[in-house]
Amino acid sequence: MKDKETSKDRPTSINTMRSVLEDIGVDIEEVQEKRERLSLRDVVWNYPLYFSKLFKLFVPFSYIVVFLICGVLLSLFLQSEIVAKLFDTESKKNIYTEGSVGAISSFNPLFLSNNYVDRAVEELVFERFVNIDKKGNPLPEIAVKWNVSNDRLTYDFEIASDIYWQTGEKLTVDDVIFTFETAISLHKDYGYDSVGAALSGLKIERTGEHNLKFVLSEVTPSFWEAISISIVPKMRLEAVDLEQMPFDMFAKYPIGSGKYKVTRTEQNAVFLQDNEYDKYSPAIKEIVLKIYPDKESLETAFRIGALDGLGGWDQELFTFLGEYPNVTKYVKREDFRVKNIFFNMRKEFLKRKELREAVTHLLDKEKLLTESGVGGYSLQGPYSENSWAFTEKYPTYQYDPAKAASLLKSVGYVKNPESGYYESKNQEILTLTLSYFESSTNERLVLLLVDLFEKEGVILKTEKLNYNQITQEIIATRDFELLLYEVEVTVDPDQYNLWHSLKSNYPDLNLSGYAYERVDILLEDGRKSFKQELRKEKYELFQKYLLADSPAIFLYNPSFVYFVKSDLVGLDIENIKYSYERFHNVHQWYWK
Repeated sequence: MKDKETSKDRPTSINTMRSVLEDIGVDIEEVQEKRERLSLRDVVWNYPLYFSKLFKLFVPFSYIVVFLICGVLLSLFLQSEIVAKLFDTESKKNIYTEGSVGAISSFNPLFLSNNYVDRAVEELVFERFVNIDKKGNPLPEIAVKWNVSNDRLTYDFEIASDIYWQTGEKLTVDDVIFTFETAISLHKDYGYDSVGAALSGLKIERTGEHNLKFVLSEVTPSFWEAISISIVPKMRLEAVDLEQMPFDMFAKYPIGSGKYKVTRTEQNAVFLQDNEYDKYSPAIKEIVLKIYPDKESLETAFRIGALDGLGGWDQELFTFLGEYPNVTKYVKREDFRVKNIFFNMRKEFLKRKELREAVTHLLDKEKLLTESGVGGYSLQGPYSENSWAFTEKYPTYQYDPAKAASLLKSVGYVKNPESGYYESKNQEILTLTLSYFESSTNERLVLLLVDLFEKEGVILKTEKLNYNQITQEIIATRDFELLLYEVEVTVDPDQYNLWHSLKSNYPDLNLSGYAYERVDILLEDGRKSFKQELRKEKYELFQKYLLADSPAIFLYNPSFVYFVKSDLVGLDIENIKYSYERFHNVHQWYWK
């Protein structure tokens, strides 16, 4: 009953609403007409519905219009800059991108560095005063002519007059003098590990607009290598406090006179471009050096096509490249880099020669190299067999556990048949601590060293260190027992800085603290003569005494392996001394 009453009331309600709207001046018919009219808002809101109706209404012409629009858009996309960069092979041929595992340290060439990337950047950005060939002979670079006095103490040089810095200013004699004097002061006055370490006693004098003179305090056959340093611009660095020199922005954004200039430096990449002020016009206009934290990242980068080349000393990193037939492999034995385990002879218990000899006889170096997969050529002494100073006259340390046992017994250690370890009378196990720089290669080497020595009955504790720790805390203070470390030696066989007793303190490199008067004399005599036969006699005796004292375990020369895509031609790895010199003829590289 109530429902019927409600339905009867509805017309009355509607009529009442209409009358109210008319009373206030609203035209009902006009409102209805507007609601029925198509509004822009409705079209925008319901555009899929209206578009669908319109599309169906004009079929098949609507299909033709859609195809035409898609064709125009595709054409515009293919002509865009993005696509040009992706598919422009000519543009790609101007760039070379290389990858490696490691880190960036400093690009300032006044400071010594074994860093793979740092040294490569130095070779690309700077020019050396003189260059050195594989036999140690000088070649012109910034210095183009020279005369040597009869007593070999005075050297007169003429520098090139057409070399410019990457800023456009001309390189002058003042730049050369500034470089040498700064390098010497950084080492002598501030104790920095600079290239001036080998220049003590050198006096430099300007003798003309393009001429200068070097005067030595004593004759040294390694003089040419000592002055083969990169020249830096005085205008950029003369206002820098020498004590703050390592921290100046020049270390990240260097200015040189070489073939390429640094345009950008990131934490894990360096970007270089052709130097427009040099005399070369290379096909490779840009070089990018990318650095990865580990093997996996490097491998991924190559697999996705981000790299044109990659290199290093650890062959284990590159096994995956066997899957790529379009990659060329280059191999270079680095005769002038040596990896050793240095005994710290400052430590009382390591002063016992028999102990050092025994530990050396316990290590199977060939097994270490083979099982670690690092690659390299084992050493039996301080020289590679490719050096003219190398000799086989004297006994070397072969793997010989029986001889090691006899030597250890003489210093109070006998192998316990139950535990398998060498123990003293107080039942103390023979334990040594090995310090080393943290890297994937060294990690593998050290793990294997620990295993090999444990099987022989010796416990090897390990101390893993970063770059700052190993340079500033270990090498600077000489606070270690055994140190796994790689050093770069000169092409000339002079090893005065490595083994002379006067070179035992930082920043010199007699890391073992080795001291023997006869060796000192032989090293001094070897530097005084230029006659190779006489020098060879001195260095053969030097090897005899050094090996007999066993201040280090001479491990190996690293083997540098370099992989590049096969359509990059012009590389010359054969005529270089060190891996970082691989760019020496980059101006002749090009993509096929």
